[in-house]
Amino acid sequence: MKRRNPFQRAMDRFASDPASVRNAVSVMIVITVGIVIVGGVVVWVFDRRDFPDLGGALWYTLQTVTTVGYGDNVPTTELGRIVGASVMVVGVALIAILTASITSVFVEAAQRRHRAGSEAQERDSIEALQQRLDEVLTRLTAIEASLDSRDPGSDAVVPSEDRTQRRIDDGQSR
Repeated sequence: MKRRNPFQRAMDRFASDPASVRNAVSVMIVITVGIVIVGGVVVWVFDRRDFPDLGGALWYTLQTVTTVGYGDNVPTTELGRIVGASVMVVGVALIAILTASITSVFVEAAQRRHRAGSEAQERDSIEALQQRLDEVLTRLTAIEASLDSRDPGSDAVVPSEDRTQRRIDDGQSR
């Protein structure tokens, strides 16, 4: 089996679950490290006058991607400036994505707390309604029992439970 490089692994993880903060951050870190290395090598190879050694070129791209830019190493060629601009854009994108990722974690936690509170409130409301319905049914049964005891001579006596059920059924059919 072919060994995959860190960029390929990060992209595979990102493709499988792009909404994951961890996956987005992993991809951005891999891209940022890649840009620093590639940018440093490109600047070193094509701008030897400003960056005579690879270490200086990598230092330049690292400080540029972090948006620090001390100014101790500055490219003077067009290619060096293009690489610098590309590295700056990646650095700003990294900061923006990290900020958005952290914010989304906080928003998701707040939404989870809100949902839990709403579900608890709904559950309490349902329990209160069920209790009230039970009380109404108990009172209705008592009223029917009282009516049955007042009319003992009727031949067509319907048990109170049947009348209660019939009234409930009639109410539901409306």
